[in-house]
Amino acid sequence: MKTKQFLRHSLMIMVSALIICFAAQAQRYTGYFNQAEELFNTHNYYEASQVYERYLATEKNSRPKSQAFAVEKKVKGKANLDPHEEAVYHLAECYRMIHNYEKAEKYYKESTSFSLKAYPASRYWYAVTLRTNQKYADAFREISLFLEKHTQLDDLLQGADRELENLRFIQAQSENISEQFTITPYSVGKNKSAYALALKDSDEVAFTMVKEDSGKNGQAQYSNVLFESAQRDDPFPSAKGIEMYEHPGENSGMATFTRDGKHMFFTRWTRTNGKTQSSIYMSHQTDTGWSQPMKAPPPLNLEASNNAQPFLTADAHYVIFSSDRPGGSGGYDLWDASLDSNLDVIQVQNLGNIINTAGDEEAPYFHTKSRTLVFSTNGRVGMGGFDLFFAKGNFDLSDWEKPENAGAPLNSPKDDLYYVSTDDEFVWNTGWVSSDRSSACCLALFSVRENNASYVSGSVIDCKTGKPVDRALLTVTDIRHPDRLLNRLQTDSAGYYAFEIRNTAHFKISVNKPGYEKKIAEYDLQMIIGKDSMSTGSICVKTAEAPDNEVSQLLKSLTRTSRLGNFAYKKAILNDSALDNLDSLAKMMQKYPQMVIQVEGYTDSIGGSAYNKRLAQRRVDACIKYLIKRGVPANRLIGKGMGECCPIEPETINGKDNPAGREVNRRVEYKVVRAP
Repeated sequence: MKTKQFLRHSLMIMVSALIICFAAQAQRYTGYFNQAEELFNTHNYYEASQVYERYLATEKNSRPKSQAFAVEKKVKGKANLDPHEEAVYHLAECYRMIHNYEKAEKYYKESTSFSLKAYPASRYWYAVTLRTNQKYADAFREISLFLEKHTQLDDLLQGADRELENLRFIQAQSENISEQFTITPYSVGKNKSAYALALKDSDEVAFTMVKEDSGKNGQAQYSNVLFESAQRDDPFPSAKGIEMYEHPGENSGMATFTRDGKHMFFTRWTRTNGKTQSSIYMSHQTDTGWSQPMKAPPPLNLEASNNAQPFLTADAHYVIFSSDRPGGSGGYDLWDASLDSNLDVIQVQNLGNIINTAGDEEAPYFHTKSRTLVFSTNGRVGMGGFDLFFAKGNFDLSDWEKPENAGAPLNSPKDDLYYVSTDDEFVWNTGWVSSDRSSACCLALFSVRENNASYVSGSVIDCKTGKPVDRALLTVTDIRHPDRLLNRLQTDSAGYYAFEIRNTAHFKISVNKPGYEKKIAEYDLQMIIGKDSMSTGSICVKTAEAPDNEVSQLLKSLTRTSRLGNFAYKKAILNDSALDNLDSLAKMMQKYPQMVIQVEGYTDSIGGSAYNKRLAQRRVDACIKYLIKRGVPANRLIGKGMGECCPIEPETINGKDNPAGREVNRRVEYKVVRAP
């Protein structure tokens, strides 16, 4: 009897323990579910995805078969909601919102088996993720199934019709595979994301980098910051952060600059409870760095709206930007702000419904020479996501042609934004684009090169006899980027040469042959579309002779100086006159390769001595940088900032200021320190 009672008592204890255990387990995964739902509803999608994954894993391993402790809540169209289904669908949504389409596809696929009434968009988004993951046949099947069952006239139906058009466009692109472009991913290191590259001046660039820091509880926190680099073709190794004050939680990126690189517009944004608020800011470069960023006043920024992604035209007359302010076509539109000479806004206007759609238009760029506006939109038929489009037009006339899709491979099934050309002549010749085509989540930089080829041929002859010059060494370089070697070759026995040139419209040929003077010839290609050919004709070279009068004059200049140019007050910017003088000096130094000069910079007497020394050196550096760019080796150039010493004109006359004299004293001169 006692034994039976003992057994019954033991059994009751075991059942109670199991119930308590099941309750504890149910409470734990219920807690995960509630936590994930809260994060999801506040748009913290990445954090929510991690907790949903934890919830589903706990549910799979520990959930008791009894549903006594399951979470139930009633949602319109979702009676007695199954938390498992809600977690799966919301997890798919999270991964889509953070652009992880591979994982989103997995969970959308599972959600297509759920109640159509509870989850009407599940098959639509499953088709979208299939298309994004380049499973086009499966995407076509799923979107067709969706259209068979979804008859309500709503945004989903419009989106599905757009998806069908996208898939047909992709099919057409695949049937006409273009080898016109080479798109190359640019690596910035492991676990780093860089995007939105912008030209800072003739040589330097800036871009946005995603920076990772340790946050609360050891969880990684990410912020967007601006970097600048002196290397246009390989920006990351020499990149350094643009130091500007930022409040905690602020992100900075997507910058644009005046041509001298001294004035910057950029986007600054915060994200609170999943909601982004963005505005356009300005900063100016000073002797001590970038100034305190200031929020641009209305109407460039408009309260209760987002304003972002500014692009400043080369003439600094317009800023194009993206905004969701009232008065647009829907979503984010492109707007332009006309500017005065102080970069203050005169007026803002919408670019119109030829450019803008009911979707989002973002990341504008304007190529001056070709008058081409390049931008990204998700509101037109394309490869999917954001595609690059282009349209020719004129800001002054508000006249734009119908935008065209840039096509594959410039566009991909994912997001493609922030195109910038690095060629002044042709918009697509060389450049950069930002895309997440090779990533599960994030934008990355890709270099763009149009596969253009031109075949150049000609001959080298003796100027006096007209006979061919054989075995002459030819060095071909890019005029605008002198350090870019395009080819090196020799003439044959008949004095002829031929070579292929790619992706440049302006080049020069340097001819060297013992016994002859060095000869440099410059050429311009009118068109580089597909493959073309041109003849340079005959380049004649003179036999080397004894030093002429020009050399004698140079020898005399050992004891005198020659002025290169004058400068505006507190400026170190080369004007047209200085550029002409520097071009002449560069040709002289190329003709006489033994010649060495010293470049000296001067200021007027306004300002402190130390400041004037630095200003004078900046003027010298600007001249030397230009001479090097024109092909003069750096080891033949000596620079020295003299400051306010040695005025050549009085700065006061009878006690009154003499502005004309000050202007003359703000100068750069050179003298020959080693004759040819």
